Order: sequence, then C-alpha cells, then structure tokens
Amino acid sequence: MNYVKSGISFLILLALIISLNTKFGSVPPLGKFFDPDAGFWANAETSVPNSEELDIPGLKEDVSVYYDDRRVPHIFAKNDHDLYLAQGYIEAQDRLFQMEMQTYDAAGRLAEIVGPSLLNRDKNTRRWGMPYGAEKALEEIQKEPAMLEAITAYADGVNAFIDELSPADYPLEYKILNTAPEKWVPLKTALLFKNMTRTLAGRSNDDRTSNT
Repeated sequence: MNYVKSGISFLILLALIISLNTKFGSVPPLGKFFDPDAGFWANAETSVPNSEELDIPGLKEDVSVYYDDRRVPHIFAKNDHDLYLAQGYIEAQDRLFQMEMQTYDAAGRLAEIVGPSLLNRDKNTRRWGMPYGAEKALEEIQKEPAMLEAITAYADGVNAFIDELSPADYPLEYKILNTAPEKWVPLKTALLFKNMTRTLAGRSNDDRTSNT
C-alpha cells in the first residue's frame, strides 16, 4: 500500500512540475512566471536612483543623460555616434518591448509572439508590402554613410542594453508571453519607420479611395 501511495504522490508531483513548465494557449508557464527570482516579482521597482554611472560598450567619449521631472531623458554627447548609441540604449531601457512589438507588427510577425489570433493581421501587413518596403528603405539608407552610421550606432546601443539582461531582468511583457528579446539590427529600425508611417499616414479607407 505504501508503494501505491508513493507512486501516486510521485505521479502527482511529476504532473505538477510538467504543468508549471508548460504553456497553455496564451497562458505562460506558471512556474517560470511566479518564480520569485526570475518571474514577475523581479520587475518590481523598489527605488529609482538619482544618479548612476554606466560603462556602455562602444562609446567613444563621456555621455550625460538628464531625466526631467516627467522622466523624459535629455542626452548630451560630444559626437553623433555616441548620441545615437546612447539614444538606442536609453530607449531600450525604457521601451524595449514596445519597440520590438512595433517591428514585429511591421514585419508581419505578431502571430509568432502573441499567437494565431493575429495571423490575419500579419497576412495583411505582408500583402501591403511592409517588410519589402523596410528592406528597400534600408538599401537607400545604406547609400548614405551618415544615416548608416546613425542607425548602426543606435542598434549597438539597443543591443548593449539587451546584452545586460538576464531572464530575470526581462520586461514583464516578455515573461507573460514566454519569449525573449531579439538582437536589434538596422532592418528593425527601418521596420519601425514603416510602422510609424502606417500609424501617422495610413487610413482605413485608403483601398477604397485608390479604386475610385
């Protein structure tokens, strides 16, 4: 009888371990999500430092970042390269998930992260040629050395922040979706441009207007 009870207890424990590490639909693995060291608890902010010195790879000279009373960053750099690198780092620090989701949206890849409910949106985005437009935009940017240097430095700044993150440091949204940040490449910046263009200049009646 003791063997039977032990066997049942083991099976229950095994089922619990498996279920806590399995994603069910849009629900993340609850074991990882509630992990006190790396789960959502790790995203709680106990305090905001008044000042901090960081050693960010790639900077050529010192850069100062001042946050005003609305936590809007003001970046002061001695050269353009450092300015854009610092901008990438700071934007990733404040809005990494938002930045990535906009590039996924423009690339028609939302279903990869959120699930099949957004597959039709991804298909429409690709029909509109958003990824192709971003690729062509990047080709034009690469013909302009100053622009290419700017978006490359920006990407380096974003990646410098991403490289500092452990899974415990991921923004909460990544933990909810059970995913991780991708490396930022210049194409992502071009995708971001295209997504902004659609947001600012796109209209729901564009197709009907173009056919009149």
